[in-house]
Amino acid sequence: MFVPAVSWGQITIKALDGETSMPVDFGLLAKGEKDDTLKLFSLNGEVTFKSENSQKVTIYAKGYNTQFVVVYPNTKYTIQLQRNYYVIDEVIVTDIHSKKSLNNTVLNISKISAEKIEELGAVDLRDALAFENNIRMSRDNAIGSSGLTMMGIGGDNVKLLIDGVPVIGRLFNQLDLEQFNLENVKQIEVIKGPMSVIYGSNALAGTINIVTNNTNTKPRFNLNTNYETDGQYALTGTASKSFKNHFVTLSGGRTMFTGWSANDVDRTFDWIPKEQYTGRVQYSYKHKNATINVRSELLRSNLLDRGAPLLPYKEAAVDQHYTNQRFDNSLSYSNKIGKSSLQMILGNNNFNRIKNKYYRNLVTLEEVLVAGEAEQDTQTFNASVFRTIYGFDKAKTKGIETLIGFDGNYEVGTGSRIKDSRQEQLDAALFASAEKQLTSYALIRGGVRYAYNSAFESPILYSLQTKFNLPNSQILKVAYGKGFRAPSLKELYLDFNDSRHEVFGDSTLMSETSHSFTASYLKYYTKGKAKMSTTVDGFYNNIENKIELIVTGPIQAKYGNIGKYQSVGGDISQKVLYKDFGLNASLNYTGVYNGVEGAKKEFFFSPQVVVNPTYSWKKHNLSANLFFNYFGEVSRVFSNTDSANVNVQEQDAYSMLDFTLNKSFNNKKLRVTLGARNVLGVININANTTEVGAHTPSTTFISVSPGRTYFI
Repeated sequence: MFVPAVSWGQITIKALDGETSMPVDFGLLAKGEKDDTLKLFSLNGEVTFKSENSQKVTIYAKGYNTQFVVVYPNTKYTIQLQRNYYVIDEVIVTDIHSKKSLNNTVLNISKISAEKIEELGAVDLRDALAFENNIRMSRDNAIGSSGLTMMGIGGDNVKLLIDGVPVIGRLFNQLDLEQFNLENVKQIEVIKGPMSVIYGSNALAGTINIVTNNTNTKPRFNLNTNYETDGQYALTGTASKSFKNHFVTLSGGRTMFTGWSANDVDRTFDWIPKEQYTGRVQYSYKHKNATINVRSELLRSNLLDRGAPLLPYKEAAVDQHYTNQRFDNSLSYSNKIGKSSLQMILGNNNFNRIKNKYYRNLVTLEEVLVAGEAEQDTQTFNASVFRTIYGFDKAKTKGIETLIGFDGNYEVGTGSRIKDSRQEQLDAALFASAEKQLTSYALIRGGVRYAYNSAFESPILYSLQTKFNLPNSQILKVAYGKGFRAPSLKELYLDFNDSRHEVFGDSTLMSETSHSFTASYLKYYTKGKAKMSTTVDGFYNNIENKIELIVTGPIQAKYGNIGKYQSVGGDISQKVLYKDFGLNASLNYTGVYNGVEGAKKEFFFSPQVVVNPTYSWKKHNLSANLFFNYFGEVSRVFSNTDSANVNVQEQDAYSMLDFTLNKSFNNKKLRVTLGARNVLGVININANTTEVGAHTPSTTFISVSPGRTYFI
């Protein structure tokens, strides 16, 4: 970008960093008065020289792309130099500060693009996250639900957003990742590190934001089908059209899993059947700097837990049907008011879970509801959120980008298994975030949050995040954040039971508080035609009064505070791009301490290795991808606050391997993905639980997959 101005017979060139707008010292090659080469160096990012004629000059600086500029006498130029990262500096939306991208944000953030989702053959959020570094997946086959841990911390401390709006409906502290269909998803942004100051409760470990696509100027119609040999079918579609400044998108689909068992000894399933329908309507309006987005989304899933035939004649069985319904609505508005900015979000989430128990005659196939009010159950949770952020004019805040905001959340839970049949919780907070570019190399951001919670006293939260652009295309990020999580309504008041669970809430739970530290080092470099980057990350999390689900019997468990919980670890990642070959590889080592009082403080460490090579035949629109994830042995200690029922659980190591082929036809109008999931055929892994003082561990297993499957 050039800004000409009169400079009285001289040529003046000033160079600024394209990210920070700070002066950059540079070298300049120009033609001298005697047609010789003139080599000049700037002072404070500025060079002045004389020339009677126009000429083409070369501007270069270490760590920046070289530029060639035609200059004219008596003119002053301001030039934006771009850093020579080889990766595309893509825009992110989860960072609330303006004009942020992967390279210039203080956040430790990664992005899963629509292209990566396609390469994975991913249908839902679980598929998309399955090969992400420092994320471990889990699944409760009895309720057909998938969850995760991030940096050694469970999903109850990971905030899940859709277009910036929080989602409710957790079961056993986890949102079911299989409920989030990826139809019409533009990208998924994963922030690892404390985000409690900005997003409040449930954001200690980080945030996952699903960003949808609703700004296509051309009419679009997509139809996607998926078939997997384990009995999973999916049919989804999207239609969108724009009318000048108006954009409308419709998307939806059906996913069916027919159930799976390792040994078909009776009519029961190891992995219960699930049928799921989704639908989404989106509307956007853009005018100058103003944008309005409206989203309405409906999900309905039906699950069937078939019981074993009843003795002595096996002519009948007791089946349990579960229906989950989610209805999400949001309205967002953003605008620039002069040089100030305004963002607003209004959202409502309604989650409903119905359990019905039937006596089924296996001869006539007739079903009758089992008598007794306690045998049937309906739970409803409704959450409303209002969030607004105002950004001040930087000229009036001495160059500090200052944001202030209000974040209000109100949740109501009703149902016969909820204490007193109805409970509610209100959380309202004021927060502020300020960011300052100190030099062309140093960016610093601080934040503070003051909140009111209707059930618990909330401490003042604060955070500090920094980013340093070091010489030779290196980036260093260091962050600290204090977090807070109030127990959820389910943890406090809900008693849940089905054929395989009896889980009890605890109204005496205390809230969690935490301190988190993260650091990240990134280096870009090239060797010949190969472009590479190396990342080294480290983290430490300390949680007081950690809330865990404490096992008290074969199928019984109760929520409780276990005291101190800590996770520490680090990872190293390597990316390589050489012609049509790409490689992403990472090694992670995470340790967890569960804070058993009176016991020797010991971290249980577990490694994780992720490898993803890919090769493209661009001429044929064909690519091949391999996804490998090794999960090391896990050992954890469980205890409640009085150190009773101390258990050690050990889980064997295992590996997952997927392979996909992607091919596009007819100018990319038709795309086909063929693949195999779980090529190694892992089904169950051993999990031993030993009570401290006992001599013999109880051995069971955890199901991780229905075996090797093929899909198209």
